[in-house]
Order: sequence, then C-alpha cells, then structure tokens
Amino acid sequence: MRIFISKTINAPKNEVWSLLSDFSNIHNFHPLLKSSGFIEGSCTHEPGSVRRCDMLDGSYLKERIVEWKEGDFYIAEVYETSLPIKTSRATLGLSKLNNHTTLSYMYITMKSKYILLKPMLYLMFKFYAGPAILRGLSKATSQKMVGGTSELKLSTN
Repeated sequence: MRIFISKTINAPKNEVWSLLSDFSNIHNFHPLLKSSGFIEGSCTHEPGSVRRCDMLDGSYLKERIVEWKEGDFYIAEVYETSLPIKTSRATLGLSKLNNHTTLSYMYITMKSKYILLKPMLYLMFKFYAGPAILRGLSKATSQKMVGGTSELKLSTN
C-alpha cells in the first residue's frame, strides 16, 4: 500500500528541518512515541544509520536510513518491528512554499504481515498516525520558534 500525507507549517523550512533532521530524537515531535535513539553504534545521519523507536503502546520498530538529502528529505526503512508490518519505507520531507511557510510530507509504502489487516493499517496510517506525526512536527516547530520545549506527549483522555 502507498500513503501520502502532507501538512503546511507556518515556519521557515530551515526551522522545520532542524527538528525533522534530528533522526535519533523523532520522539520529540512524534506523539505516538515514548522514546527513540540511535542504536548499533550509529551516531550520524548517513545511510545505514539506525534508530529504535519505542511506542506508547509498548510496540517498537527499528529503522535504517536509506537516503538523506540535507535540508530536503530522508528515507528510512523498517527492518525490525513488533507491529504487524512485513515491510515499510517512509520518506519524510519538506518543500519551501515561501520564506515563512513550509510543506511537510510523508510518503509511506508498506506491506502488512497479514492480508486481513491491510485495510486497517491503511486507515490507521492515512488518517491517524501519519497526520499525528506531521501535526506534532508543526507544533514542535511553533514551540521552538517561541522558545518553548519541543517535547510533545499524546493525551489519551
């Protein structure tokens, strides 16, 4: 399955990129993550670097950078996960709309481990997880620009 999600952010591209490009700390704006960080000796943003993401629900995934274009986008693939996903690759990127507005986007390709879960996974990523990530990026960018913290937590209330 293929999913495309985008969100306009009222901030300069370089401000948004400073958060998006912090690969090991995606939990600072991803509201469904409890923690994230480099693993297996990784400490750069080069292809091959890996991170582990631990989710609020107890599941996890490990991702590897496949491609990195500084200031524009990166592509990461999931190579291990407790989620019912067989394969997954996501591009997270930015496009400058003008000096004060940026288009953030995610392009996800994914295969479910179980055919019956495919519709549910599509709906979950298209209408919940994907938009939540880009909303979190937008909120974290706004907070950063006004000098606040960029850490967000998902409210379950």
